[in-house]
Amino acid sequence: MFSAVTPFVEFAVLIVRLATGAIMYSPDVFIQAAGSAEAQTAALLIAVFAGASEMLGQSVILVVNRTPLYRFVASIAFTGATYGLTVVTWSAAVLITAPLTRIGAVGPGDFAAVTGVLALAFAPRLLGVFAIAPYFGAALGNMLEVWSMSLAIFGLHVALGLPIGAAVICAGTGFIVAYVFRISAGRLLARPLGRLQRLIAGSALEKTPRQILDDVFANLNERSGS
Repeated sequence: MFSAVTPFVEFAVLIVRLATGAIMYSPDVFIQAAGSAEAQTAALLIAVFAGASEMLGQSVILVVNRTPLYRFVASIAFTGATYGLTVVTWSAAVLITAPLTRIGAVGPGDFAAVTGVLALAFAPRLLGVFAIAPYFGAALGNMLEVWSMSLAIFGLHVALGLPIGAAVICAGTGFIVAYVFRISAGRLLARPLGRLQRLIAGSALEKTPRQILDDVFANLNERSGS
């Protein structure tokens, strides 16, 4: 039985090692994420877990509202999946941008490698659960964004051989393209996505820390008055 569990334990250890190495700007973990299918899968899961971490903060209101467990888990999985989609979109945008730098170091055949590197750059956002804090949450969220961007640039440079200038252009432009795509798609699909979020979670998911705290206190006041 132990032998059957061992591969899962080893994979979990790989995820932890990749995440901690990325946070510490270790070139080795980015090189591994660029060249190993197993590491790429682990890196993509890190991005998904980063989304789940952010959702855990948002889920405070779901807990207070006594949201059923299946809705709670589904809402976390939904947000994690959107982070995975963001990584894929960002990777595609980087590959489209790379030829414009006239470096030619990255091509369509490097999609998996680019995805692994960019997914690994989401490691700092595993701390996204703490962005719910009312006084420093917004600042922490912005810091995690900058940290992830710097890791994306670092990873493209050390793992895929892009000069630092080209890495900045590719990561930055790719991020902007992915962000614009996400915003545009969000506007076009706002109503169906909103319905899907409410269907999954039973309440709105994207709220500021202040809005969540207001909802929590309002809910507690209603219960104390009833």
